[in-house]
Amino acid sequence: MTESAIERDFSPDSSQRMLSSMPLRLTMVTFAILTLCLQSGLSQGAPEQEDRPLVTKIGDNRYRIGEIEFDAKERRVHLPVTVNMREGGPIEYFLVHEAGKVHESILVTSVSPLHLQIALKLLKFRSGNGDAFNRLLPPDLIEEEGGKLEDRGAPVKFSFSPETSDSETGITEMMIDGENSLPMDHGDWIYSGSSIDGGSFMAEVEGSIIAIYLDPMAMFNMTRDGADLDERWGANSQTIPEIGTRGILTVRIDEEHETSEQP
Repeated sequence: MTESAIERDFSPDSSQRMLSSMPLRLTMVTFAILTLCLQSGLSQGAPEQEDRPLVTKIGDNRYRIGEIEFDAKERRVHLPVTVNMREGGPIEYFLVHEAGKVHESILVTSVSPLHLQIALKLLKFRSGNGDAFNRLLPPDLIEEEGGKLEDRGAPVKFSFSPETSDSETGITEMMIDGENSLPMDHGDWIYSGSSIDGGSFMAEVEGSIIAIYLDPMAMFNMTRDGADLDERWGANSQTIPEIGTRGILTVRIDEEHETSEQP
């Protein structure tokens, strides 16, 4: 996409027209974030867009951006993924871009993390590390440099559905806890949102999307015990289909653990 195309597709007037029927509105803060994300995508050689909206409507409440589909009413995001690993470990990611750290991830995707970021911002998922990375700090620095629980991003859930089946599997069932050789207990993730460094959106640069081992460049991070241990987790061959199996990963708000929205 050229710079002029970005200005056209995401100018305040065109954004309002494009999303006029969506029950969500871009705030000025979100608009600024999206503009920065798009600029960083350009610096990383993102595919050029033709004269068409970046986000297109495909149903009453459904929209598409790149390979991603999302529902504005249910606040769910659906992206195509492929099984990359089904046994062994250790693993540090559940999902990465196919150009990312594929040797450490159960699933891979060709989806642009930049597009996923834009979809999540349009759905008003709040982002933030909060206290997720405090466990990586020495105890004497937590008070001075650590984050706060209330500043965590939105709690999220993920489920995987193979294209040959309508059934969904929660991703915790697809991982083994090396401490007891049992499937992972219910694990909590937050939308941490990655980071921008030198004008580059780091999830796009690194391809890191859903981290099991804490990674500030990943878009989602695990907050349960053991997230700071890089050799604890493995793939569960009992629940993961064959390597190469295609499917859909769904991202949604974890309503059970959702806290009040920040203004």
